[in-house]
Amino acid sequence: MDDLYKEIILEHYQNPIHRGKLTDGVEAGEVNMSCGDKLKISVIIKNGIIADAKFEGGGCAISMAAVDMLLDFVIGKKLSELKKMSGAEIEKMMGVTLTPSRKKCAYLGLEVLKKIGI
Repeated sequence: MDDLYKEIILEHYQNPIHRGKLTDGVEAGEVNMSCGDKLKISVIIKNGIIADAKFEGGGCAISMAAVDMLLDFVIGKKLSELKKMSGAEIEKMMGVTLTPSRKKCAYLGLEVLKKIGI
């Protein structure tokens, strides 16, 4: 993995922008049993657009950095744009190619968003 991408992942893990809870949002959660990651995401949707999103939980650096980067990406986007989003796009966003076990960690945030209806 390129050092720049390692730094970006570490920065999102140590200083997540979107950590927190939205009191008036729709939320869902998921647990990655293979790694122990626990994640809950809350979103505010206005006129078919994600107006804001926050996450709570804990886990490995890959899962926490991936969800922070994912929420950064989805805020301001139309739900219709996000319905087709795949895990491969998360890897591209992170700038890494992940092993099958790490893919489950990185895709956890997307799984939770899909539970919400995205």
